[in-house]
Amino acid sequence: MSNSPRGVQWSFQAERSIIPVDARHRSRTSFIASRLRWFLSNYLLMEAATLYMRCNPVFLSKASVTSQGYILQCFNVAAIPCQLAAVLTCIHSALAILAVGAGLDEPQAWPQPFGHWRNAYTIRKFRGKTWHQFARHDLTLFGPHRPKRNPWDPGGTEDSSAGKQEEREPWATKYRRLCHTFICSAFMHCCGDVVLQFREWADFSSTSASGMMDVPNVIGYSAVYFLLQPVGVLVEDAVAEVGRRMGLKEGTWTRIVGYAWVWVFTSFSLVFTVDGLKNAAQIAYPTGEGMGIRTTLIEVIANRALGIQLAPVLSSWLSSM
Repeated sequence: MSNSPRGVQWSFQAERSIIPVDARHRSRTSFIASRLRWFLSNYLLMEAATLYMRCNPVFLSKASVTSQGYILQCFNVAAIPCQLAAVLTCIHSALAILAVGAGLDEPQAWPQPFGHWRNAYTIRKFRGKTWHQFARHDLTLFGPHRPKRNPWDPGGTEDSSAGKQEEREPWATKYRRLCHTFICSAFMHCCGDVVLQFREWADFSSTSASGMMDVPNVIGYSAVYFLLQPVGVLVEDAVAEVGRRMGLKEGTWTRIVGYAWVWVFTSFSLVFTVDGLKNAAQIAYPTGEGMGIRTTLIEVIANRALGIQLAPVLSSWLSSM
C-alpha cells in the first residue's frame, strides 16, 4: 500500500477522485501511446511555466506577484503549481510506460494522477477530487472521511443505511478533522521549506562572516496556503447551506459561480506562499544554477520554425507590465 497511496486496485481506492483508464487505452500498445502523448503535452506545459518564470522580472526580484495587476497575478501564482502538476504527470507517465511496457502491470493499474478539472467548482472538490491524491490514504486518517477500519482488516457489510446514518458525525467534529488534514498537509509541504532553509544556510555560511544570523527564515511559507483551505471550505459550505435553505438548486450557473470562487480564492491564498518561496529560491539558487536558466524546447522550436527569439520578446513584454 505504500506504493499505491491512492489505493488503486485496493479496497480503499477513492473511486470518485480517480479517472479510470479509458476502455480504448486498455491494450498495452494504445496505453503506451496515450501516456506518451500525456508525457509530451505535460513536458511542454512544464517548459512553458519554466520559460514564463525565467522571463518574468517578478520571479527575478523581491517584487510581489501582485505587483503586475490581477490578471498577471493569476498567471504568476499559477506558474509554480502548473509546473509541479506537469512534473508529477511526466514522472507518472514515464513510470506507467515502463511498468506496462515491461509487463509488470496492467494498464488499469495506472490511472491518471489528477482528477477531472470539471469537478473543481468548490475548494473541497478541488482538493479532494481534482488535485493529485498521492497523500490521500495518509491524510484521510485524520480527515472527516477517515476509514473506520484498516483496509486489510476482515469485515462485512452488515451495517445497513440506517447504521450509516447513526455513524454520521457532528458538524464541529467533521470540520475539526478537516482542519487536522490540512495541518498535516501543511507540515508535509514544509519539508521543502526546510530544504531551502538548509541551502540558504550553506550559501550564507560560506559567503558571510556573520554566519547564519543574516539568513531570512523561510520555514512555514508553504504552510500558509494549506492552513487557509479550511477557511475557504467553511465559507463555501455556509454559502451552499444558505442557498439550499433559499430553495436554490445546483445547476450550470451555480457551477460557474463556483469555478470563479475557487479561482479567486486560490489566486489570493497562494500569494504569500509564492512570494516567500520565490524570494527564498533566489537566495538558495542564484542565477546560473538549476533548470530555470537552460534553454527550453519551446524556445528552440520558436527559433528554428519561426525565427523568433522567444525569451527576449517575452521578457520585454513582461517588463513593461
